[in-house]
Amino acid sequence: MNAPTRHIGLFSATSIGIGAIVGGGILALAGAAFATTGPAALLAFALNGLIAVITALSFAELASAFPQSGGTYLFAKKVLSIRAAFNVGWVVWFASIVAAALYALGFSSFALGAVAAMWNSHTHLSQTPIFLIGFAAVTVLFTTWLLSRSPGSGGSWINILKVTVFAVLILAGFWIWGKDQSPVSEKLMPFFPFGFNGLIQAMGYTFIALQGFDLIAAVAGEIKEPRKTLPRAMLISLLTALGIYLPLLLVMLVVGVPQNGDIVAIASENPDLVLAVGARVYLGPFGFWLVMLSGVLSMYSALLANLFAASRIAQAMARDRTLPSVLDQLNERRGTPVNAMWVTSSLVILILVIVGDVSNAGAASSLIFLISFSLTHFISLLVRQRQPDHSGFRTPGWPVLPVVGMLACLGLAVFQGLAVPAAGVIASIWLTAGFFFYLMLFGQRAKIFDAALEHGDPDLLELRGKSPLVLVPMANPANAGTLSTLAAALSPSAGRVLLLNIAQR
Repeated sequence: MNAPTRHIGLFSATSIGIGAIVGGGILALAGAAFATTGPAALLAFALNGLIAVITALSFAELASAFPQSGGTYLFAKKVLSIRAAFNVGWVVWFASIVAAALYALGFSSFALGAVAAMWNSHTHLSQTPIFLIGFAAVTVLFTTWLLSRSPGSGGSWINILKVTVFAVLILAGFWIWGKDQSPVSEKLMPFFPFGFNGLIQAMGYTFIALQGFDLIAAVAGEIKEPRKTLPRAMLISLLTALGIYLPLLLVMLVVGVPQNGDIVAIASENPDLVLAVGARVYLGPFGFWLVMLSGVLSMYSALLANLFAASRIAQAMARDRTLPSVLDQLNERRGTPVNAMWVTSSLVILILVIVGDVSNAGAASSLIFLISFSLTHFISLLVRQRQPDHSGFRTPGWPVLPVVGMLACLGLAVFQGLAVPAAGVIASIWLTAGFFFYLMLFGQRAKIFDAALEHGDPDLLELRGKSPLVLVPMANPANAGTLSTLAAALSPSAGRVLLLNIAQR
């Protein structure tokens, strides 16, 4: 069994979260939010941020209690069963793969679009599927090669640069706002043009923009001082994202809409480039190019983070024999799970080539993440009940906050399934395929390996709520002491011993 070294500190761990969260989601989904609920998109992101913070607290408690790689898969294995863990790991691995494919396409679209704009090209390469998909596939291969040569996730300098770009957009917006004499209320009214339903729809569409803090838990086995670093990295990355998203949306509403303009109409006409259009209003072409630059950096950093974390999920599953053990092999020189990386990137490219337009698959990815987040809250409740004195970070406001987070994530998942029925179909197909793979290929080996783990780890039995019974038949009560001592040695600490006296007639 390969044991990864702990080489990721607080800065690099936070960089994984910031790389996955900041930029890509808001650039891709701000248009959908504005078109669905108007200025109330600001509130939609704020409420989603609150739910995400609550969810991050449950992730932080579980990841610090079980500081190994695997994320939600590991939590399910520790507390539920190996079969449940396989199902969770199988779909979360798929969700991360699809997310990587989405960000690869996003990077390709922004990069090719920028090239076309610089050359005043009318060929619109960014809209030509063969160029878009081909460039995305090459980017995935190059990124995997980079990751395979470094034990870290990389991309820290990209995160610094993109946060700087967003800071310029925000500060420039507030400076223009200070010079604007028109009342702000005129720009924000009507705040709820589509009522409460529009707000809930926008929350359902955009919650995935805050997904990424969970990827830190997926690589917990490589993080130094995990019980302190993991909670800090998750909360810092998420709060950094909210500290950028909310001011940026406010600036776009106040100074990024032309006089007598309508944010709903602008977002409906330019759903993918609404922020670039808004930045052009108050900063001219310079603002447009700032957003394009932030798009290239954000999409690439999110691709890096998702490929890195997805490969670690596959590696954790291989370690438990729920995937082929070859995926657990590390490069002897660099300590990276190269096989898991290349298999993961191959599946990303397969999705790009076969599916092409991965919007429905992306909705399935969002649905899976929401369900896994809800499950994480549930598992955190079980862990606190079964091991109330576990070491590590402890969620404040327990059990209220985990219950609220569980219900909120489950509600958004139901909305996602109803809004995009294809998402539920795709998730079900992948889960069904996993069931047959587990049944025919992985299940028997995984059960044997898991039984050995249970025998050697009494805490695992306790976490799973099991209490094995050792039955000791005896004919002579005088031997009760000796037999009970022997039974206690054979049974785990979480087990029970029952002495059965056999009476002779």
